[in-house]
Amino acid sequence: MKFKNLILIAIVSFSVLAMSCKRDRQEDFSLRSATDNATAENMFDDVFKQASDGLVFAEDSASGNRNMYGPYAGGCATVTITPFDLVTFPKTITIDFGTSNCLGTDGRYRRGVIEVVTTGWYRDSGSVITVTPLNYYVDDNHVSGSKSITNMGHNTAGNLNYDIEINGTVVNSEGTITHVSSRNREWIEGESTLFNPWDDKYLITGTAHGTNVEGEAYSMTILTALQVQFGCRWVQAGTLQMESGGYTVLVEYGDGSCDANAVVTINGNTYNIVMM
Repeated sequence: MKFKNLILIAIVSFSVLAMSCKRDRQEDFSLRSATDNATAENMFDDVFKQASDGLVFAEDSASGNRNMYGPYAGGCATVTITPFDLVTFPKTITIDFGTSNCLGTDGRYRRGVIEVVTTGWYRDSGSVITVTPLNYYVDDNHVSGSKSITNMGHNTAGNLNYDIEINGTVVNSEGTITHVSSRNREWIEGESTLFNPWDDKYLITGTAHGTNVEGEAYSMTILTALQVQFGCRWVQAGTLQMESGGYTVLVEYGDGSCDANAVVTINGNTYNIVMM
């Protein structure tokens, strides 16, 4: 995946490796909510990544450079910039993956369009970026809704940070997930290397709520900032807490290593899971 996966701020979707056969239906709903929240987070993180890379690509192209590492180097997307200059805003950037699935250099299939309207460049303090997926699919998950990204400038730690609001849905073979979230994404490493995404690392904080594919409501709060990094498709560290089905669900990620392992605790029962 082209992936700074959030929770994937990216939180990514996962499957259970070991579960108690005695778990009751409400606990099933809770685990379902954790899985579906992770799926939604993963899908909207992909939208964020494509939009932010599209903005960097647009700025690079408008300045006459051709140094872009390119999320689009694999030939999956056509990027259109209107107006095509460095100074006129608002600016519309259209990232078109076509109508058939295309395998990107990140190993993820995409089709459809992402439309980005921005009041400034990605790194400009105060820029407000509105992102709209149009008939957009990631690995056959239909992602729709809206996402706004506001560049809040440098924080007291000296890091660029972005406030991110999402109101959308993800439809897959199992049903519909609704997802509303408020996040802050702090860029802790890699800001100075514009054309090298591989060293980019973020910390993500915030809350979310929605419904899983069964129609069960859930809410989620990040307890310890989630660490994500370009080049690793999984959340590397951090904890989050969910409320669903009358239970409190704790999801614990790792120690910063790039691996698929996480631990979910529901009603005192602990499950080792692997993220997809």
